[in-house]
Amino acid sequence: MSETIGDMYERFAHEYAAHAETSAYNALYDRPAVLGLAGDVSGRTVFDAACGPGLYARELLDRGARVLGCDASPTFVAMARERTAGLADLRVHDLADPLTWVEEGSVDLVVLALALHYIDDRTALLREFRRILAPAGALVLSTEHPTTAWLRLGGSYFTTEPVEESLSDEHDWPIRAWRRPLTVTCAEFREAGFLIEELLEPRPAPEMADRYPDDHTKLTEFPAFIAFRLIPVR
Repeated sequence: MSETIGDMYERFAHEYAAHAETSAYNALYDRPAVLGLAGDVSGRTVFDAACGPGLYARELLDRGARVLGCDASPTFVAMARERTAGLADLRVHDLADPLTWVEEGSVDLVVLALALHYIDDRTALLREFRRILAPAGALVLSTEHPTTAWLRLGGSYFTTEPVEESLSDEHDWPIRAWRRPLTVTCAEFREAGFLIEELLEPRPAPEMADRYPDDHTKLTEFPAFIAFRLIPVR
């Protein structure tokens, strides 16, 4: 059996969680972008897909949302449950499988932060998100910017293929993720029944300039991630 996403992250879950809590790219780049696209979640039901160590879930709870979600890594789910003090319904679940425990049309917002590129059948997952979303709901997701992979890996920008590499230049965190052009990503959104309401190429949070000046300079000139707010076709 091939390695799952949960298997990948189990090897370095604690190291990654400590990194993500304060790192430039997570704390001061992706989280502000994703939570900004999420908007006002007070009184809303939010599904945090690939919840990781619970950093987004905790913030969503603090903003008044009812939170449920999942991750394929048991270690991450345990950490997320502790971080959310049992206030969120978080389960061990691989997003390659249907969300059979979530009722159709029961969720106002789905959040998928930096995980879409790990999924082999992304259209199937997106369709499952559409199923659990209420008619007026939305999906907010972030993923690696397609030009980032192209600059790092070379070859044709239009290549669509899985790549095995380390998640970090500084750590041995082996992962398997898909590189693909923006055209493919947008086609998958459309095929799954979503329209792009907003596309965001994030800018770094201002405080990054003081804490991580080199990262701030780099991210001010060129995006690392890309984020979307999608709505179901009605």
